[in-house]
Amino acid sequence: MTKEVLRKSLKRERGQVPKAQREIWDQSIFEHLAHSSMYAQAQKVMVYLSFGWEINTWPIVDDLQKRGKEVYVPVVQSDPKGLVARRYTSRENLTPAVYGILEPGPDAPSVPPEELDLVIVPGLAFSERGFRIGYGGGYYDRFLTTTNAMAAGLVYRSFVRDLAADPWDRAVDFLVTEEGILGRK
Repeated sequence: MTKEVLRKSLKRERGQVPKAQREIWDQSIFEHLAHSSMYAQAQKVMVYLSFGWEINTWPIVDDLQKRGKEVYVPVVQSDPKGLVARRYTSRENLTPAVYGILEPGPDAPSVPPEELDLVIVPGLAFSERGFRIGYGGGYYDRFLTTTNAMAAGLVYRSFVRDLAADPWDRAVDFLVTEEGILGRK
């Protein structure tokens, strides 16, 4: 099965998880992450801003701010193709961008990837070894090569699958599921 066919299948399967179940799992994922040492020790955290049926990261963003952490969100850059970590200050300072994803404006400060302590990574599915099937742009694979930050993938346990990895794929260090944290290292 090609990655594109797998993506379509995973999106369909993910969309069938009832909203009430997702909310329960999302809360458990947040609690496991929030009680982890990688989260407690991190000062500069990049976290995606969830939308649609993605695992809800808004409680994570709010909690990081309450703890006094610096919160950064990924902003897609087209030339050169990649992600830039821009500072998040409030929901009011976000604007819809590609695919309606909210992000800080171009005046928001950015941080070099090597200064981040933790990167929270989205994915449709992850393997036990930390490889992921994302949305097909390769943005996170490229970004993870530029930082030594710990990388944590958020995933429902039923979406931890046996996935083939390509040579350019970059694994996350931890998977945070509703059942707990799975470490690759």
